[in-house]
Amino acid sequence: MTISELIRTQRATRLYTDQPVSDEAIRTVLQAGRRAQSSKNTQPWQFIVVRDRETLQKLAGCGKYAAHVPHAAFVIALVTSVENGFDLGQAAAYLQLAAWELGIGSCITSMHEAEKAKEVLGIPQELYFSIVLSFGYPKPEELTRPARKNGRKPLDEIVHWEHW
Repeated sequence: MTISELIRTQRATRLYTDQPVSDEAIRTVLQAGRRAQSSKNTQPWQFIVVRDRETLQKLAGCGKYAAHVPHAAFVIALVTSVENGFDLGQAAAYLQLAAWELGIGSCITSMHEAEKAKEVLGIPQELYFSIVLSFGYPKPEELTRPARKNGRKPLDEIVHWEHW
């Protein structure tokens, strides 16, 4: 797929098959995240790959909308050394697009109880963590479910040229 196709067709996936994702595929996804651009090339991220079912279940208890997390083949916790996490958006997008190119769906999820989630993963207190990306092969119904009624907003509704 072209980058344009990947961006156009990628969507949040919350229903996963039981098919495991190979270590090679996970490393391909991680390599894409590692290559993401960052402010002043600081690369302030660390990634934690979690496949253990018990740990995934505990993480699901740390987010209001994380019920899909225990059913994922794996998650990647996005950890950063800077408070605003600005660069994590770049890394997350790269990780998700690389996965989608391999036919692996994903969903970004907030850990609303971030301190509890940090404890689950043993993340040092001085680091910041509040987001996981879940990954797995989409169930067929995820691929055939209709797009949201309203879909994406039209470009002319969200773009202003030269000034507001």
